[in-house]
Amino acid sequence: MNVINRETTPDPQGMLDVLVIGAGLGGVGAAAQLIEGGCSNIVVIEAADEVGGVWRQHRYPNVACDTPIDLYAYSFYPGNKWSTNFAPGNEIRAYLHELSDRFGVTPKIAFNTRIDTAEWDEAAACWHVTSTDGRSWSARYLIWSGGLFSQPTLPRIEGLEGFTGESIHTSDWHDGIDLKGKRVALVGGGATSIQVVPYAAELADKLYVFVRTPSYVLPRPDISFADQDRNSPEFAEQQHARRMEWFERFEVIAKSRFPMNSEIIAEQEAVWQELFDEQVTDPHAREVLTPKYRFGCKRPLFSTDYYPAIGRDNVELIGRGVSGLSGDCIVDVEGDRYPVDMVIWATGFEPANMLGNLVVKGRDDRVLAEEWHEVPHAYFGTMVDGFPNFFMICGPNGGGASVTDMVEAQTGFILDAMAGVQAQGADVVEVDADAYRLFNEDIQARADASVMVQGNCISYYRVGGDGKVFTHWPDTIEAFRRRVRDEALAGVIYRTSEGADRAPA
Repeated sequence: MNVINRETTPDPQGMLDVLVIGAGLGGVGAAAQLIEGGCSNIVVIEAADEVGGVWRQHRYPNVACDTPIDLYAYSFYPGNKWSTNFAPGNEIRAYLHELSDRFGVTPKIAFNTRIDTAEWDEAAACWHVTSTDGRSWSARYLIWSGGLFSQPTLPRIEGLEGFTGESIHTSDWHDGIDLKGKRVALVGGGATSIQVVPYAAELADKLYVFVRTPSYVLPRPDISFADQDRNSPEFAEQQHARRMEWFERFEVIAKSRFPMNSEIIAEQEAVWQELFDEQVTDPHAREVLTPKYRFGCKRPLFSTDYYPAIGRDNVELIGRGVSGLSGDCIVDVEGDRYPVDMVIWATGFEPANMLGNLVVKGRDDRVLAEEWHEVPHAYFGTMVDGFPNFFMICGPNGGGASVTDMVEAQTGFILDAMAGVQAQGADVVEVDADAYRLFNEDIQARADASVMVQGNCISYYRVGGDGKVFTHWPDTIEAFRRRVRDEALAGVIYRTSEGADRAPA
């Protein structure tokens, strides 16, 4: 991998080499690799008061990684303070703090700062970035790492304002919430609901669980790690072995998804069926919780306590959506009313609105959100046509089962692209328009052949739930790493700008 050969220190008042937006898993990991690669003139902008991204924001009960931490943590910094292989949220948050400190990212972060606009200056070959409080920075390269899951999906229903109880999205959970003795409605059947339901079922006097579309829930093979073992060479070896084992397991799933392979998918469905038959015997629950789509069409999940929680005497499962709130009741789409003291919305996020209110304006005044009006698109999830010296971490079609492997590959591509600018005496790197078009045509053709489209479901993987797939890389992680290494640079072009402020290499 090429590196940037710069020894300058960050100077927010001068020209930065790199400005990174977001200090979550992707932003911190990318910044760490950039610094290790020799890029020290860097600033990271973070809207919150600490690092962590979704792991800082999400404090709801039982929040944990549903990917084994051996695979979820970065390969260059696997961490050794995990209590279990499906790490709880507080441990991942602590890991990100440790990672940020260890690689010198923390001193370069501007906390409590939200970016309002980022505009490309063609004459000076740099980005001008302005925060909502009026501060500004200039940088040769801009990296967005705001995350696909940064914009909560809030219910658009009647009666929300007049509801007499408490209403909260899981992303806004706080320590003051008390479910003991209360009548609670939990809306959602996805990843967050799977984790919150067992907690709510144990504490609430009555729990109504609204599941319009159930998930495939597979058994979770939990492993606990003893404190005395975690610093040993043996633990590190086992950690690496587990990472390789889980990597291969998820690669099998990827191969069944892209393109859709009914035979392999049926094997995964059989694993689900065994757990389902063992834990769910009530006819109504079986009807509501049986997916009507193929495995892999939506996000598969891991839990061994979700189905038993649904079967508790104080839990009522409703297999319908919600139409509104009225007084102290939640109302389903059939008009049935359920008196509740609290509604918990486990309704996920809006990946298609990943930029939120951020305005990114590229060459010829092209606005990124407008470019993505029909479907978000990118080149290897990293570059966008018309936006020079601009990179993304886990951008459109840049997600996968092993997110950190994707980030590591993307950051390597970014470093190589920036090194190419120096090597050629240029100021600007951007993706070639024809290469961009051909790449995205191929990506969508692969996605259209996948179970995400062919598997008979509506999911956040697709625009509007049933449009084009824009969240996932439609192939294996190994294929992404190989193609980024071998092909990505062939699709970029370098050029010079007369007004650029060149720093010595």
